[in-house]
Amino acid sequence: MARTTNPYRPGFNAAPPAFVGRERLLGAVREALAVAALDGRTPRPIIITGTRGVGKTVALGEAASLAAAEHAWPTVHVEVRPGRDFTPLLAERLNAARHLLEHTTSDDRRHPVITGGKLGASALGVGGEVEVQLERHGPGPVDPLEAALGAAMRVAMEEGAGLVITLDEVQYAERAELAGFTAILQERMADNWPLVVIVAGLPSIREPRRVVTYLERGEWHELGLLSQDEAEQALTEPAADAGRPMEPEAARELATASGGYPYAVQLYGHHAWRASSGAGRIALDHALAAGEAARRELEEGLYVARWNDASEREREYLAAVARLIVGSGEATGGAVAAELGKASTEVSYLRDRLLKKGTLYSAGSHLSFITPGMAEWVARL
Repeated sequence: MARTTNPYRPGFNAAPPAFVGRERLLGAVREALAVAALDGRTPRPIIITGTRGVGKTVALGEAASLAAAEHAWPTVHVEVRPGRDFTPLLAERLNAARHLLEHTTSDDRRHPVITGGKLGASALGVGGEVEVQLERHGPGPVDPLEAALGAAMRVAMEEGAGLVITLDEVQYAERAELAGFTAILQERMADNWPLVVIVAGLPSIREPRRVVTYLERGEWHELGLLSQDEAEQALTEPAADAGRPMEPEAARELATASGGYPYAVQLYGHHAWRASSGAGRIALDHALAAGEAARRELEEGLYVARWNDASEREREYLAAVARLIVGSGEATGGAVAAELGKASTEVSYLRDRLLKKGTLYSAGSHLSFITPGMAEWVARL
């Protein structure tokens, strides 16, 4: 029997086949591109926040695809890394973008994302790869980033194009370096550059001690869990498109088990596809088998990783949350404090830490584990 490709994509930075539940964000990206391309103004930056696994990096990729497909604009992408300056790399890739704009036509730029010194064939519409010769500045500009950005924007405007900059994992950026970058953007707002800036990071980037003024006034979007209907749509559409439709009962079972966590939606769908190999449809029994396999994978992967990432006191807090959820179906900050025999003020810092890490999330006063099934796993430890 010929192998049928599994349409579900659990994993880091793997774009799901159905990008659902993010219509408001994509609408904001389209509007920002239109403001820059058609209105002749530089729009406010777009800031995407959310815990790990909700699709921030994928959203940046979708934004880059929109810019290329709808406006033939290239995207300069940088992932910020702990303990490393990001602006030298950004300047280097801006120089690469300038070369791209100088040596290609709009038809060639239908899917370029600049992430290094080489541009793939899809970026240029030709076979193989083209090495981009990057300028190395000697003594001269005091600020290489400002020089690179200004040069790239001048060429973009001469070519009737624009540019998108995406920064990922911004929580790792040093505040002073991020402030320096945004100061350049703020200073050049009056120049009406055709430039769209989109950044993404964990919710901690909203903390007063970390956020910089320019971003504070941007357009913020928090990505969270998918609704039941959205999760079912994310499961049924890829299956139908791949020629093995998913029955409603199976979709309902998998969506509920996933808790709407985008990574888990893809993981459960992946295992349902495997369980239904050779069948014409994905039925409830395949979904139930997939649930067992997906839970084992979550236990051996995300549960262990997030437990090991917690301090001893954080683990005590997580254990109390788990006991309450398993015992009564819900946990609040006050109930967790009482379970630990502490005043709420004594343990609120633990709650805040775990929310910022993305191990827990809050819905009003109620606390839950972001990863489905983790409460039961912690309760068994």
